[in-house]
Amino acid sequence: MPTTSLSLLERLRRQPSAPDWERLDGLCRPLVLRWLARVPGLQDEAADVAQEVMMVVVREVGRFERRREGSFRAWLRAVTVNQVRSYWRARRRRPLAGLGADGDSTEGFLARLEDPHSDLSRQWDAEHDQVIFDRLLDVVRPDFAEQTWEAFRRFAVEARPAAAVAAELGVSENAVLLAKSRVLRRLREEAGGLID
Repeated sequence: MPTTSLSLLERLRRQPSAPDWERLDGLCRPLVLRWLARVPGLQDEAADVAQEVMMVVVREVGRFERRREGSFRAWLRAVTVNQVRSYWRARRRRPLAGLGADGDSTEGFLARLEDPHSDLSRQWDAEHDQVIFDRLLDVVRPDFAEQTWEAFRRFAVEARPAAAVAAELGVSENAVLLAKSRVLRRLREEAGGLID
């Protein structure tokens, strides 16, 4: 009887391995760094704060429980905001009151990012899902034959008609549909809880 593959988050909760931790870091750190670079007044300290964010993620992800759609990205966003605030407090200095490029103060930016209904929060959510999806594509790519991957990429990612992809690859339309199904199933297995 085939067994269901555990998602990355589930593996980290049950029996974490060094490759799983590296995978989580590779999935999350680029997004965190991208957003920390936007925090007014943080500038060159973004890499230090990203390291602190990832340390919290490593320490706490085993206790993370998905309660609703988007839980992980909201949790990661909250960890990031809290670590920026902790970073300022630990250095016994206040964030710069000056305005960032978008006219936000540091605290104004963090408050908007923290608010789940703000445009900034929605932008985080969209970028989170896209970054994680793109990185997961790289993770699962080696699991598939070239033709299967090409059928998936052209049909599911590029949104080209199944008949056109089938003709280009010299396979049936059903083979194209099956390729999409197999790759998406593998992506869902690996992503469980990271993206919806």
